[in-house]
Amino acid sequence: MTNPNSGGNRLYRNKGDGTFEKITAGVIVADRKGSTGCAWGDYDNDGFLDLFVVNGFAGPEDNLLYHNNGDGTFSKTTTGSPVNDGGNSFGVGWGDYDNDGFLDLFAANGARGPAQSNSLYRNNGNGNNWVKVRCVGTGSNRTGFGTKVRVQATIGGQSRWQMRQIDGGDGTSGGSLEADFGLGDATIIDTLRIEWPSGIVQELHGVAAKQSLTVTESARLQAPGAGVLRIQSWKGMAFEVQASTDLDEWSPLTTVTNLTGTLQFTDPDAANDARRFYRTVLR
Repeated sequence: MTNPNSGGNRLYRNKGDGTFEKITAGVIVADRKGSTGCAWGDYDNDGFLDLFVVNGFAGPEDNLLYHNNGDGTFSKTTTGSPVNDGGNSFGVGWGDYDNDGFLDLFAANGARGPAQSNSLYRNNGNGNNWVKVRCVGTGSNRTGFGTKVRVQATIGGQSRWQMRQIDGGDGTSGGSLEADFGLGDATIIDTLRIEWPSGIVQELHGVAAKQSLTVTESARLQAPGAGVLRIQSWKGMAFEVQASTDLDEWSPLTTVTNLTGTLQFTDPDAANDARRFYRTVLR
């Protein structure tokens, strides 16, 4: 939480049980600036979220960049243009504008006093790996707002989970509509899990690093009766309906287009098998 009145910013650690622990030591809470906003982003792709804080509520001040040491502590970065340009900054956002896998930084200036130019900083990158995930909703909203994206990978010999939520930013911070993950030395993502607002969960396994992925939400399927399939998605989406008796071999049944938001398909051959599974493939 940033404090514009030079009273010190606040950091609260989520204990994972519905409560928070106030952090009282370390550079993040020791600095006293007129802070107006902040944004988290793994700018060096080591697998740990770093923090950028913009300042200048009471007058021109340098902004602050804190590097996550990976052990619960942070180090303040004192070199480089993002922390030495000064100004009356008010808003901030991380985003990979040149699509090279490394988060770039934008600071909005001129909150008080005369007009100022905004600041855009290009990340020069390093040798660490990364993955970017863009979520396209079908039953959920198209931009994926509210979707949680999780990745599990072995970084530095340790298997770790990371999570990003698609929200576009909050307060005076902005954010990308992509989930950006730093992977350090990991070349493979063991599990990529997407939890959509609709309740649908998708998982991918053995995903290669250093790529941008677009994942489209699966259609929401319901079975109101034997051999009856109800499909919910955005209007105009076309699907191939497939059936299987063993979840191994799949046979196409028909292609349908959802014209109203919900359509219903009845399988005329449903009674021919003791058990029958269905899935849809986006066309």
